[in-house]
Amino acid sequence: MKKTVITLCISLGSVGATAGTFTGGATFPEQIVQEITAVQQYSQEAMQLQQQLMMVQNQVRNLQSFPDQLWQSTLPTLNTLVSLVGNAQGLNYATQNTVADVQQQYGDPTQALSEYQGSLQKWTENTDSQIAATLQQYGLSQQDFGTTQASLAAIQAASQSAPGRMQVLQAGNQISGLMINQLQSLQQDMNAGNQMMANYVAGQTHAQDAQTQGLLKMLNTPTTPLY
Repeated sequence: MKKTVITLCISLGSVGATAGTFTGGATFPEQIVQEITAVQQYSQEAMQLQQQLMMVQNQVRNLQSFPDQLWQSTLPTLNTLVSLVGNAQGLNYATQNTVADVQQQYGDPTQALSEYQGSLQKWTENTDSQIAATLQQYGLSQQDFGTTQASLAAIQAASQSAPGRMQVLQAGNQISGLMINQLQSLQQDMNAGNQMMANYVAGQTHAQDAQTQGLLKMLNTPTTPLY
């Protein structure tokens, strides 16, 4: 992870002054590093959440019940998982915006950036469909988990019964696992896509600088009178 960030910082160091302002007011190099750091952090968080939920599930299995105290201690983990899913989707959209900004400023003659953006869109669709299938598997309605606010309300409603608690716990455990896989996949796509964008932007910026220097040289060269 550190090697990737350092490599990108080196390759993009000369681009920041001319790349302009991108998503969230950051320069292109800053935005890329922020996105890579975020997806790495979310992946680690998903692993921690799955470990916590698996521990709870094992406790419930041994107790053969879901006591109130254990449920209350589990709620923050489930709420964090809901936030993680929303944050991961938000990161994906932010990355798509970065790609769109690069396309708008530098063009996309080989359509490589369009293909990268398409893979990001497909990631969102795939993640949503897997989560919906998991919720359905445990008798939970996808509509009840359509937004962060609705998800938190649905989790709270499930707390009214032991079966409801188990359904949410099992679904959360499985969703945390699929988010680990999805975030690792997203990280791989972003590493490849951002390196491609870095090379492309650096090349375009170098070409623009060469053209500018050529124009300045021409303007500063004394002309020979025609008479």
